[in-house]
Amino acid sequence: MNLLKNTLLSVIAIQVLVLAQLSFIKYSDNKSYANFLRASLFTSTSSSKQKLPLVIQTTFFLPKKKILGSSITEQLKNEIKSLISSQLSSDYFALLYKSKKEEEKICKKIEANAKKLLGVKYVWGATGPNKFDCSGFTQKVYKMAGIKIPRNSRAQAKVGQYIKYENLKKGDMIFFDTNRKKIGRVNHVGIYLEDGKFIHASSGSKKVVITNLDKKRYYKNRFLWGRRIINNDIRGLHLSKSSV
Repeated sequence: MNLLKNTLLSVIAIQVLVLAQLSFIKYSDNKSYANFLRASLFTSTSSSKQKLPLVIQTTFFLPKKKILGSSITEQLKNEIKSLISSQLSSDYFALLYKSKKEEEKICKKIEANAKKLLGVKYVWGATGPNKFDCSGFTQKVYKMAGIKIPRNSRAQAKVGQYIKYENLKKGDMIFFDTNRKKIGRVNHVGIYLEDGKFIHASSGSKKVVITNLDKKRYYKNRFLWGRRIINNDIRGLHLSKSSV
């Protein structure tokens, strides 16, 4: 198990290093001065204070060149921090899916599981099995497919890969700001199906429903972003530590 755990974490470390190299190539020039940034990454679980060191530690060059008032070093640090927090937040570990076919199979399973809950009553704070709020519904649907995600919508909105509206695919989580005054803060979540439709536990409808974003502009106008945690790359499935 430790070997598998280290392998998974190593894959993420490699992605970070690639990101670093791409950033260097994009922003550096022959006259740039460089400093060192040591990548020594780890995660810790909420259930224990144990730190899990990555098996890869490296040093790479970063330019000091200023862009928009902040150094590339700081920009890269922020990108790495965002990447690590999305992949290794709380008790979650990234697992590599090996085939597109396997990805599609999981997406279909999520759609089927979600539709089984159509009509189930909406109750704020509920997590099932006979009533749900929006994030309780998404958590339950993914759990039925063997995927563990955080409990509330704001935490769910930080897991996985950021997806724009035009790139949404079946199985993606989609997030909204339904506050009276739009402030860009997540407070509603659903699961994208296809053709502009998504399924969610709606406080307005008082139950789990399917909504067409193109026909109900309210939700489309309040859409923030999507998150993809089912993917055939290293931003893939998130499982609890105990499952690894």
